[in-house]
Amino acid sequence: MYLRKATFTDLPRILEIIEHAKAALKNRQINQWQAGEPNQTQFEDEIHQELCYILMADQQVIGVASILATEDPGYAAITNGQWQSGSTPYFSIHRVALDSAFHGQHLGTQFLTLLVTAASLRGAHDLRIDTHPDNLAMQHMIQKVDFQERGDSVRAHDPSPKRYAYQLLLNQQ
Repeated sequence: MYLRKATFTDLPRILEIIEHAKAALKNRQINQWQAGEPNQTQFEDEIHQELCYILMADQQVIGVASILATEDPGYAAITNGQWQSGSTPYFSIHRVALDSAFHGQHLGTQFLTLLVTAASLRGAHDLRIDTHPDNLAMQHMIQKVDFQERGDSVRAHDPSPKRYAYQLLLNQQ
């Protein structure tokens, strides 16, 4: 199992994983990713900018996520807490999805760990991530990789905008 940057030839498989993830969230009555995002245009842009990563196992794409180094408007101000002082700019991890055939194998935690490593290799010292309050599986994974909950962020233009915001400060030595 390894992580690599996504290419445009990976796009159909990425979109398949995302559509299955959207359906799984809906089936679990989690109102996350139900308003058109993530979408093909986002992944095309992130692949072009080399920000999209895929998890490979047995020569197949089994996971997808993006690591962004631009400021996230949803993280500008959080409620019910605050960001710990970190370096700027921060990096954020978004659109994490794992093929449902691999759920329950603890690969999500390994995937997040690889994403943290990739962000660190790109120079990240302050990492941020968020998830829906009802997405308990993702919350568990995030916390297992040592992210600390910092408060609530808001996803604009989402029918269920509240997200739990997490931060991981990496050793700068």
